[in-house]
Amino acid sequence: MRDQPVAILTGAGSGIGRSVAVMLADHGWRLILAGRREDALRETGGLLPGSEHERWVAVGADVSETEDCERLVRVASERFGRLDGLVNNAGYAPLQAMGAISSDEIERIYRVNTIGPTQLVRAAWSDLGRSASPRVVSVTSIASRDPFPGLGVYGGAKAALNLLAYAWTLEGESIGLKAFSVAPGGVETAMLRSIISEADLPTDRCLTPEGVAGVIVACLVGERDEDAGSTIFLPGPGEGELLRDPSM
Repeated sequence: MRDQPVAILTGAGSGIGRSVAVMLADHGWRLILAGRREDALRETGGLLPGSEHERWVAVGADVSETEDCERLVRVASERFGRLDGLVNNAGYAPLQAMGAISSDEIERIYRVNTIGPTQLVRAAWSDLGRSASPRVVSVTSIASRDPFPGLGVYGGAKAALNLLAYAWTLEGESIGLKAFSVAPGGVETAMLRSIISEADLPTDRCLTPEGVAGVIVACLVGERDEDAGSTIFLPGPGEGELLRDPSM
């Protein structure tokens, strides 16, 4: 059992995170399921093989809090004795116009989407360095390249995370660490529907959580090492032609 790899997965209670958890468990990984709602995390855990504490641990945590990020790494070390992967999947994406957004909201967006993941990677760096094949995957967004009105601040926060995947890969060369950024378009999740109606973005123009999770897991298990340090954009059906050249 101790030979099985271990990953911290944030935003594990639903959507993309839940799908990643199921797929990683099928690959034999043990998981730290992190999120703000422990009941949702345990629902995810109930879909996985093995019992809690044997194959998975649910940890209530808010990635915008540095102490919570550090606690997640301690739990991985204390419960499983190793850390091989980290998936920065937690996100916060309010739809607010630039002229109306509050300063507190701007700070919250960056703390969840940029600062928290950075703090988590910092806290996990030494533990990841002891893995034979450490991997970090950050889930960002098409909005980091082409935000529509109301998602500019969110897109900026995710764009910073795209760059950090490149920086972490460069700095992690000495320990064999490879980092990736996966930037999907609209994904049919509760988070999407909290800000965009189906009338504005029909389901048939959205990606599925399972489809995005498949790319994330491929990065973690070494199937996409050629993409290390880069951003893997995943436009939704018919969305590719809508992406503007960011130099325009």
